[in-house]
Amino acid sequence: MIGGASPRFKPPLPGWRIAPLAGLRPPAGKAGALDLRVGYCAGVQSKTIAEAAEAIDRRERAGDPVAAKGDLRSSLVPVVVVDGEPVATGWGRMRIPLAAGRHLVEVQSQHSRAWHAVDIAAGQSAKVDYIGMLGDRHRSYGEGTVTGAAALLSGYALGPRGRLHYWQYLPALARGRLSFAVFVALLVAAAPVTWLAGLTGVPLALAIPIAMALPVLGLAFWGARVLWTFLRYNRIGPAAPLSTGAFTRPGLAAPVVLDPAGTPPPLRPGSAAVLVDARFLKDDLTSPELALQLPQGQMRINGEQRKALDRVGELVPIRHRRAVPPPEIEIDGVRVAASWTRMWIETAPGRHRVRVRTPEAPLPVPSGQAPPQIGDVAIDAAEGATAALELTIAVEAVPDPTEPLLHQWQCRIERLAPALERPVPAAPKADVRGGLRRAATGRWWERADR
Repeated sequence: MIGGASPRFKPPLPGWRIAPLAGLRPPAGKAGALDLRVGYCAGVQSKTIAEAAEAIDRRERAGDPVAAKGDLRSSLVPVVVVDGEPVATGWGRMRIPLAAGRHLVEVQSQHSRAWHAVDIAAGQSAKVDYIGMLGDRHRSYGEGTVTGAAALLSGYALGPRGRLHYWQYLPALARGRLSFAVFVALLVAAAPVTWLAGLTGVPLALAIPIAMALPVLGLAFWGARVLWTFLRYNRIGPAAPLSTGAFTRPGLAAPVVLDPAGTPPPLRPGSAAVLVDARFLKDDLTSPELALQLPQGQMRINGEQRKALDRVGELVPIRHRRAVPPPEIEIDGVRVAASWTRMWIETAPGRHRVRVRTPEAPLPVPSGQAPPQIGDVAIDAAEGATAALELTIAVEAVPDPTEPLLHQWQCRIERLAPALERPVPAAPKADVRGGLRRAATGRWWERADR
């Protein structure tokens, strides 16, 4: 099945439990709370057992200090950002107090593609879930080395609990562990029920149908859960545009943040708009850079560290993990309160100059960080229309595992140009045929059918 398991809302490994960051402050005035669950799905396997063993052996013979079976080389550990402030990191469940009103919730991982506008009512909690795929197939939009069916997976989902958009994970969720456990328990209970019925003098003609009804009820419960999931999930539209004026610092222009799949709001007569779609993607780290996470005196990765690297992209939990700051964006010389989202700014028709500066490091870099890159582009916005601009920034961050510093910080602008029209990929299918074949033959280490 896609994802390999139902979503889980707990740390995939000890040491990566969700924890608050310094940006989490109690709100003033009327307040509610964000009830956030940060979870994961098992990633799509990129190698067979034989291929994984060969990869480890080849890398060890080449002297790689962090020889692992997979190709994941950048951190997947989520960082939660609310209204531009990092508030938590890790996996699990957390209650975040927030002032009543609308808020921008972002979850950064290997990329910046997950955000959602959340309404907080005074005295109430808004329930929101995030799910990210683990392993080296987690990507933001199917670029780079990702190929095959895995290239169509978004690798993440963020939205209201019980209504989450993650069609890719639906087959995994439909076979939920609770439903399966109920079915197995009733199936096992059929034999003792028949035996007890015989001891109490119940005729076999009545006892056997009762016993047979138990697993049938369990199967019906399972089927009802699958149907309910299908009917309830992926049935909500994009969130309404979010005005950021309530939490924008003075002196900055407050853009309107659009849902990842949302459309721009109506324009005022005689006006136009510029839409900046800003995203980052973390660079893969080299083996010497990853080896800096090894405890002092340790020269090579051990089994537990290899497992962590293959699943979450870190050898050990990073003690001082920070969010990637947003870029600096100016439109016609006016600084915008930027975020890693789709920002919509209403303006006058005509040609506009957009200037972008890559973000500074969120922690000290004793060796010195690379100079920021600056990009400049002109874009024409026609009256009554929105001109879309794509901004992609690659981020290389080498953290220290215990100290609040970075060994390296470098950002580069990969793309700053008018948006291109791209077809929306279809949702991938579960590998049912290949899964049944492998289960029937016992050759579970083989690749899925292509």
